[in-house]
Amino acid sequence: MIVNRYNFKWETDIVEDGILLYFLGQIAPLLKKSLADVKYEKYEKWVKKKIEYRRIRKETEENLKKNYDAGKQPMFSSIEIEVINRCNGICPFCPVNRNTDPRKLKKMDEKLFKKIIDELGELHYSGRLALHSNNEPFLDSRIVEFAKYAREHVPNAHLYMYTNGTLLTMEKFKAIIPSLDRMVIDNYDDELKLIDNVANIHEYCKKDKGLDRKVEIHVRKIHEVLNTRGGQSPNNNKKRTLRMSCILPYKQMVVRPDGKTSLCCNDPYGKYTLADLNRMSLREAWYSQRYEKIRKKLRKGRAEIKLCRYCDTLPGPKGY
Repeated sequence: MIVNRYNFKWETDIVEDGILLYFLGQIAPLLKKSLADVKYEKYEKWVKKKIEYRRIRKETEENLKKNYDAGKQPMFSSIEIEVINRCNGICPFCPVNRNTDPRKLKKMDEKLFKKIIDELGELHYSGRLALHSNNEPFLDSRIVEFAKYAREHVPNAHLYMYTNGTLLTMEKFKAIIPSLDRMVIDNYDDELKLIDNVANIHEYCKKDKGLDRKVEIHVRKIHEVLNTRGGQSPNNNKKRTLRMSCILPYKQMVVRPDGKTSLCCNDPYGKYTLADLNRMSLREAWYSQRYEKIRKKLRKGRAEIKLCRYCDTLPGPKGY
């Protein structure tokens, strides 16, 4: 299934989000006729961001009041395991693209990977389990076997993976897809055309409805400005503090190849190491003092944590 996030339907996306935003949607067709394409695109992005911000701020506040504030901090419902800390992409919005990544190459030890997976199985984990984080998973030749092991030992998890598709041959695709519940291929091309191997996979999936539902091909532009990534994005240095908390440290665990956990998926350099899974279990890590300290600070606002201060990422509770 091809997903084009550049297509924005005003009627359905705006009507439920207040009179002001509805009005903005109504005048959109008129603006499209009078504004240049570039200016209209900026207007469209601004409105979409407003809608997203209002909705996620409300959902985040409701979730934290119901759980964290009530002293009922749940176990994480999303975990990302980065088995190799490298990406072959050149996306200018990413702090770890291959031209700017300062990280020392590291692959996760197989014993550590299996330890984490085995613990998830013992916990009867049924949340989201990603075999990627800030990396391209197919740079690790073990990824197919890792996916098989995860599927076998954590059968109830929603096992998924994001990839840019450049290294995804048909052979690798057929080998790994039975282990996954979902694969998202971020197809980067400024003209929104499918690269050859992704096009082949798309044609293959169209013949099988089950595969077509399982595989999402997101057509995306390389040269665009996205989130600030905690103020670390190479092409977005905006400095504005959102007046809301963030749900990630309350729901997400991110494991780097050395077994240490980061603040969130926007902390690829590990500026905030919250736990070491070489020395403790997943449960011990999640309820450790470092995690609790971060949660208490963030509950007061993003300005309390340096990496969060200028981060404009809006992860919703329902997505994690």
